[in-house]
Amino acid sequence: MAPKPLDILKKGLEKFSNSIKTQKDVLTLKLSCQESISSADEWWLDFEANTVDEEHILNDLEKASDYERGLERLDTDGKAIVKRLRGLAGDYESLRVYK
Repeated sequence: MAPKPLDILKKGLEKFSNSIKTQKDVLTLKLSCQESISSADEWWLDFEANTVDEEHILNDLEKASDYERGLERLDTDGKAIVKRLRGLAGDYESLRVYK
């Protein structure tokens, strides 16, 4: 049985979160100890290591009455997030047919 689309996206988010965890934890610890971090590290935390958008997309798709309908309602950025999460999960077959 093929995995459900939401499960694939959750797997992608989990892999992404795991890949940034160590660096994010180090920087967060420095900030909590009131140590300074570089502006590049601040930018990374605010943008690259921020998973709020991914979590929001997953939440919207979970709430949708139908996954495909929820997917259609996403804007361009949301669809790009779905595509990236699928890639991170190793769902390359879906990427070929997903636009």
